[in-house]
Amino acid sequence: MYGVSMKLSQLAKALLASSMLFVGVQASADPITVSGSAALTSDYLFRGVSQTSNGAAAQVGMNFTHESGAYFSLWGSSITAFSQEAFQSTGLELDTLLGYGGKAGDVAYDVGVMRYNYPGLSTNNNCCTNPAGTAVAEADFNEFYASVSAMGFKGGLAYASEYFNESGKFTYLYANYSTTVADVGLYAGIGMNKFEDSNMMYQALGTTGSDDSYMDYKVAVSKTIGGVGLEGAYIGSDIDESECGAGICEGRFVVTMSKGF
Repeated sequence: MYGVSMKLSQLAKALLASSMLFVGVQASADPITVSGSAALTSDYLFRGVSQTSNGAAAQVGMNFTHESGAYFSLWGSSITAFSQEAFQSTGLELDTLLGYGGKAGDVAYDVGVMRYNYPGLSTNNNCCTNPAGTAVAEADFNEFYASVSAMGFKGGLAYASEYFNESGKFTYLYANYSTTVADVGLYAGIGMNKFEDSNMMYQALGTTGSDDSYMDYKVAVSKTIGGVGLEGAYIGSDIDESECGAGICEGRFVVTMSKGF
């Protein structure tokens, strides 16, 4: 519990420091809406791969949305090193998003850019060199995204010219469907992760196979009880576990509790 508390404390401090920049704006500009949420999850999986060595994570997010549709978001999670050469734990992932969302008739759209930050990952503790082997790899990266949604269906695209650990060009295509039946949320989604080649997939994930892409998936049910959101989900990827190791790529059941504020 001490380790989790320390990670949550670091995360809260980072988000609080960033959010203080916007307090004055929100107080004097009614068109800006501020919202947030905190969550505890039994495992943090990103695109089908555990970021916490199959362990629990604490997560916090804040959103600043202007009535025009422009928004700025902060989101963070505790992370833990796993056995492959992709992550060397810093205890924190902190992401920032700048985007714009709106509607055209019944179709909603969302576009923006996201910065994935791994504070503390540096020449002192990052595991990997760049593909050329000349310097320690840069973990942080930028990703552009766009999506459209209608009648519960959503499809989207994300693209990075230089993905995690300097693993080159990366494209993510996904589709999902969500609905509510008798106050119970239902969700199903699938995504395609495409790297330039198998070497770049290894650079990012530490996989040892010859594939340059993989699929991830998620099916979930959720319900809000007493203001607390509860979700049970089955999440994973189609990466062969013999090419991934430590069980971080295989499917597993994940339970998440969240609370908005």
